[in-house]
Amino acid sequence: MAKPVREATTSLWMDTAGVPHHQMLARDEKADVCVIGAGIAGLTTAYLLAREGKSVVVLDDGPVGGGQTQRTSAHLSNAIDDRFAEVEKIHGEEGSRLAAESHAAAIDRIESIAGEEAIACDFRRVDGYLFLAPDQSRDLLEEERKAAHRAGMKDVVFVPRAPLPFDTGRCLRFPRQGQFHPLKYLAGMAEALRRKGGAIYTNTHASGIDGGRVETKAGPLVNADAVVVATNTPINDLVAIHTKQAPYLTYVIAAPTPKDSVEQALYWDTLEAYHYIRVQPGTGGDLLIVGGEDHKSGQADDQAERWDRL
Repeated sequence: MAKPVREATTSLWMDTAGVPHHQMLARDEKADVCVIGAGIAGLTTAYLLAREGKSVVVLDDGPVGGGQTQRTSAHLSNAIDDRFAEVEKIHGEEGSRLAAESHAAAIDRIESIAGEEAIACDFRRVDGYLFLAPDQSRDLLEEERKAAHRAGMKDVVFVPRAPLPFDTGRCLRFPRQGQFHPLKYLAGMAEALRRKGGAIYTNTHASGIDGGRVETKAGPLVNADAVVVATNTPINDLVAIHTKQAPYLTYVIAAPTPKDSVEQALYWDTLEAYHYIRVQPGTGGDLLIVGGEDHKSGQADDQAERWDRL
């Protein structure tokens, strides 16, 4: 907490792993598919395409994993942030079921890729626990359990408490969640993509897309049969998507804690700006990752107090 301001946004992942260096795009390229964005969405897409025999070029205006991927708390979860009761209200039971299945499939995919490519990324299956925040109704958890079951997650059950050093009270357990080190994973995936013939160009800003023609700020082009935009905010549509998005700021700290003093699991409370906890194994001890206190960007002037509450 005493670090200088300039270091305040250095994540645990940035501090404990790097990704391979890649060159800028220096000449025109041609490929079956051009993927814009070298975070987990972009590299996963590129890897799966290359595995199917497609030629792939990946562009990113920063390094591999240099955006949101390197700042995630790396919870791999099919327990939806907005919770299944809310998803069901908006999208119905079928939409809720598809959300649960897609998130579960994503965790399975990460596990299988890490295994098949021998990526040492600290992947581990863990349980997840949703517990009540103070002064909230117990009906919230019962409603969520029923909604989760309707979404096909019949193995979500009540347990007396979460395995934390304080008494959470009765809570829901979501089995077969996951956790990993995102930058170690992306470094391994980038290498696997290279072995399969894919090309990655970093510090290469995609400035325009015209059909399958991708222009870059420095001049060289990529001509492809298809283009996938896998950036945090889409760069190809400034109206339909952007008008439905709102940026949020979240706060996360990683603090050293004695090894095995907190059980490795994923933990969430039920506040609207919910808090989340997980453990990352470290050298000589563990690191406790605690986050939350979210708000729309630019709409809070109590950031110091939010850090203190974490």
